[in-house]
Amino acid sequence: MLRQLFAKSTAKYATFSFIQFNPHREMHSRNKKAMELIAKGWSALKEVDRVIDYCELNDKRLIPLLRAAKENFELALEADNSNTHARYWLSKLHLKYHVPGACKAVGAALLVEAADMGDKDAQYELGCRLRVENDYVQSDQQAFYYLEKAVDQVLFTF
Repeated sequence: MLRQLFAKSTAKYATFSFIQFNPHREMHSRNKKAMELIAKGWSALKEVDRVIDYCELNDKRLIPLLRAAKENFELALEADNSNTHARYWLSKLHLKYHVPGACKAVGAALLVEAADMGDKDAQYELGCRLRVENDYVQSDQQAFYYLEKAVDQVLFTF
């Protein structure tokens, strides 16, 4: 009789623990929302890149697309503050495009933050910018540091 009691109790706990420790965890809802917003912003930027050759840089037809991209990247950062992709694309938006309210200092700060957080694209971009745009000796050392970190991430992902 005791054997049956122990067998029932261990079987019940075994099924519970099997269900409890699911190795396939799902993505958190804030990460999903952030990735959706990044995808929307990225698609707006791709549309800008597609048509920018046929118009002027400050063309008023580009402003709604650039505003939508900026808004989506900012909302993605609000949804998930640790998202490096949103930081990188928002920094690229501030540095490269003529967005209303763009600031080069904010773009540079976002790029450095994304690179320090481990985004390989941001590390490569920052390394290239430090190498090409600055004449200081120390910026060359920093540039090679970030380029090396980006290369290490690319090499170990394959």
